[in-house]
Amino acid sequence: MKPTRLYLITMLLTLVCGAASLPAMAQIETPVTLRGQITSSDGKLVLYPATVRNKQTGARVFSDQGGFYRIAARQGDEIVVSFIGYVSDSVKVVNLAGTQVANIRLKARERFLPQVEVSGKWNAYQLDSIARYEEFRPFLESKEKTLVNTEKRTDGGFGLVFSPFTRGSRKEKDLRKFKKLYDENERQQFVDYRYSKSFVSQVTGLKGDSLTQFTNIYTPSYGMLRTITQEDLIMWISVRAKKWRENPAARMKENE
Repeated sequence: MKPTRLYLITMLLTLVCGAASLPAMAQIETPVTLRGQITSSDGKLVLYPATVRNKQTGARVFSDQGGFYRIAARQGDEIVVSFIGYVSDSVKVVNLAGTQVANIRLKARERFLPQVEVSGKWNAYQLDSIARYEEFRPFLESKEKTLVNTEKRTDGGFGLVFSPFTRGSRKEKDLRKFKKLYDENERQQFVDYRYSKSFVSQVTGLKGDSLTQFTNIYTPSYGMLRTITQEDLIMWISVRAKKWRENPAARMKENE
């Protein structure tokens, strides 16, 4: 075979193989922007800062104060959307390129946990708390930046570099707000578990509106519920229930 003909055949095969691989390369390298708004199931409450995480790439962002989010993805990626106190949801990226819009409406979780032991090792609150931590682990374990950048020093080597703009960034503010909401929710979940309406009803015999009115007036603080024994808590409730029946307008302090 002549060298010229062999060269032409080689070039032709190279071009054909290259053209055949273009669709696959485009599919791998083409990014998609997934965006939308995250609200409550009825659409009335904007959820901020909701967490948005790409399960495949690990990318994660928060929704903004309007509930809007934007995250990079690729076709086939699964995006998990969560907010503290709500049931998580996920979105599958179907677009090959460009922008995909997905508005998410999350359903609120049941507030009151059953006050029963569901395992020989863990109670209902502990199991729920473990599950919540696992759900939000990537965000909870993100380190917050400080005002001092310990990785850099001033040109002359005198002291550390202060970075107020980094700590004051929107991303850092969202992270701090998220962690604060998470901590507050954990405290409220413990109060709801330890001082559930079903438990108070068993101690007092109150039901319906009477039970709601009583618990609205008398609910122990998180700190108290962390330290008080079950026997003392029953006594605490009983004393206040008796006082409330005698005079619904009367009030007792927590430590009385």
